[in-house]
Amino acid sequence: MTVLTFPSVEWLQALADLANEDEDFQKIGRLDAVVGLRIGEASYRLTFEVLTCTDVREAGDEELGEADFVISMPSELWQDMIDDIRANGRATGDHTLNSLDLSMEDPIHSNEQGDGYRADKFFRYNPSLQRFFDNVARLDA
Repeated sequence: MTVLTFPSVEWLQALADLANEDEDFQKIGRLDAVVGLRIGEASYRLTFEVLTCTDVREAGDEELGEADFVISMPSELWQDMIDDIRANGRATGDHTLNSLDLSMEDPIHSNEQGDGYRADKFFRYNPSLQRFFDNVARLDA
């Protein structure tokens, strides 16, 4: 049995594999976006095309700059969300991406080029993104 380490490409790819097979993820609707993630000091880029996560990779600043939006949180906040998902089967209350974004002094999402239209995709695709991360409950701990 392979132990997945958070954060890593393998961990995110395992989430992508679960989401790509998850009927509930697909029922929420299309997700067409390149999403950057900053998890503490680590950076990743996920590409979503309609109902599928097609690419997961480590990303440098240039690749994050090309993303539609970047979700940036300290490792501790990511871990709190993951722990809540594992405990409840999904993110609850103050641990959802939307709640975290609205409760922080600075939003957790942005477009690195200041493109508000592309940054707004965070809200448009928020239910799909949350379901993507809620699949953490299905990962082997």
